[in-house]
Amino acid sequence: MKNSITFLLLLFSVSIAFAQDQDFHLDQEYAIAKNGTIDLRSSDAKVFITGTDRSALARVKIDRTVTAKGWYSSKGEFKVLVEAENGNLSIRENQNQVQIGIIGYYNEDYKIVIEAPIGVCLQIKGDDGDYWIKNIDGTISLDIDDGDAELTNCNGNKFNFNLDDGDLKMSGGKGSLSVDANDADLTFENASFSSIDADVDDGKLIIQSSLSDNGNYAIRSQDGLVVFDVLSGSGQFSIRHDDARISAEGNFSSKQESEHFTELALGNGTAKVNIRADDASVRLRSQRKN
Repeated sequence: MKNSITFLLLLFSVSIAFAQDQDFHLDQEYAIAKNGTIDLRSSDAKVFITGTDRSALARVKIDRTVTAKGWYSSKGEFKVLVEAENGNLSIRENQNQVQIGIIGYYNEDYKIVIEAPIGVCLQIKGDDGDYWIKNIDGTISLDIDDGDAELTNCNGNKFNFNLDDGDLKMSGGKGSLSVDANDADLTFENASFSSIDADVDDGKLIIQSSLSDNGNYAIRSQDGLVVFDVLSGSGQFSIRHDDARISAEGNFSSKQESEHFTELALGNGTAKVNIRADDASVRLRSQRKN
């Protein structure tokens, strides 16, 4: 009987914890496939996700401590549902607390730490909060509001980022990149993307990447700054603009230039870079040698 219960827990495990006096603590391991998906939904947390040599387990450690001084009252509850099923892991925060009172001091220290197999995929949706992700080689989808994110040594082939006012910095990266951002500042360093689809309103988009043969790179910006630093490869650059300021450094050659359109070539490659800029500044740089 005991072995049967253990087997069922490995197939389907659920852990629910409730905050007591505003505090919440969880530290547990869950079964996950080496290429499974972690679906995380949280708000206002500091999130650390690290890929390790774990093969079939993910460790989830959550600590939330609230410190309040003065007269204070709270209604509602804070809970987290962690569910492991079919090789995937779902972590869902649910809080419907209402604070009532006059507080002399209030501080919430909320941290989520996840250690998982290197090959897992991430699907993250958060309100605010900050994210540090490293050594993850699966697909990464990050949808956050005003939070910041930093990704290091993530070697998957598909990245999807949706931000409002937060900042994102990524070192490395390959395959396809999709970005939808408002006032966010985004920096991609030492990448080798084969395709890019980026839409940024008023923020900064700085991309340092090689160009792939037959690669397609589409960038749209309103009033922000676009910097494309080509590490290697070659291709054609088509820029449609209104009051944008265009500059190119390196061995670019001019093919066409008018009030609202600029076309440049970098070598004889087949990559296509299409940039649509309204009042944005566009800076092209090439580290490619002839």
